[in-house]
Amino acid sequence: MAAHHFTRRGVAQMLAGGTLATLSGGAQAQVAGGDKNITFIVPFSAGSGPDTIGRIAAQYLQAKWKQTIIVDNRVGASGNIGTAAVARAPHDGLTMLVTANTLVMNVSLFKNAPYDPIANFAPVAGLVYSVFACAVHKSLGVNTLQELVDLAKKKPDEVNFGSPGPGSPHHIALELFNQKSGAKLRHVPYRQLAGAMQDLAGGHIGGMFMPALQANSLAQGGDVKILAISGDKRIALAPSVPTMTEAGVAGVDIDNWWAIFAPAGTPAEVVTRYNTDLNAMLADPEIKAKLDAQALQVIGGGPDRLKEIVARDLKRWAEVIRTAGIQPE
Repeated sequence: MAAHHFTRRGVAQMLAGGTLATLSGGAQAQVAGGDKNITFIVPFSAGSGPDTIGRIAAQYLQAKWKQTIIVDNRVGASGNIGTAAVARAPHDGLTMLVTANTLVMNVSLFKNAPYDPIANFAPVAGLVYSVFACAVHKSLGVNTLQELVDLAKKKPDEVNFGSPGPGSPHHIALELFNQKSGAKLRHVPYRQLAGAMQDLAGGHIGGMFMPALQANSLAQGGDVKILAISGDKRIALAPSVPTMTEAGVAGVDIDNWWAIFAPAGTPAEVVTRYNTDLNAMLADPEIKAKLDAQALQVIGGGPDRLKEIVARDLKRWAEVIRTAGIQPE
């Protein structure tokens, strides 16, 4: 577990008396007092997607509110440890969860998940998402998504696709692709993403489903080719790469999304202030440029939009996981 205090250039010291919301009529709503620190719990390691966007949000809100924000990486159990900690935290807005769509996947993967993604959390704001890419090594000898499907049908369970582990979004993307295409790609689980990416770059596995930015970084070397991306439109990072629907396999709509939640029961005015200022952050040109550089697309909108995303993904990933019989280690 690692905790990091943030400073911002030009701000010598964060003032202790900042408030989080000013309500109509002049009343002020503080997060359990403006002299207390806010903690963003990220249930994944430093450098992960949720950690990156969590730190961007912490820097932005800390400078705006003049209230210290700490990012606390509480890793373990595929994100369940940190997530459960926020579920049990006081609902005063001082402890927030910055997490990924594993929040909804895990309840279908773990029989005794230590939280309920709907009952235990108040949606605050959807932040960003990354579409997934299907990337293959040149040694596989395929140049299009349809050629991959044809090869996997001709040689069922012989074309190896890696992932960071059973039940990861990368693995679920693979299983969804198999279900929608009729292919039989073989899952090869690793203990971490770096190892899988190294083996793909070296041609030790045939391919992998991964966020577009990571796939593009491998493709720069020339030995890895991106065949298609998920989503309903092409991306600026790789404008010549077709969507999976364009490439002939519809319904493989998987992404990584990252969002902020509060413990259930957090006052509505506190949730509203977080949401308002996080949306302002997402519209900030400087921050938008940072997100674009990482192939991250903005979600934004009100808490109800995030609530709808959670409900939708709870249903669709439960179905994919159940059909594929996916179980974590």
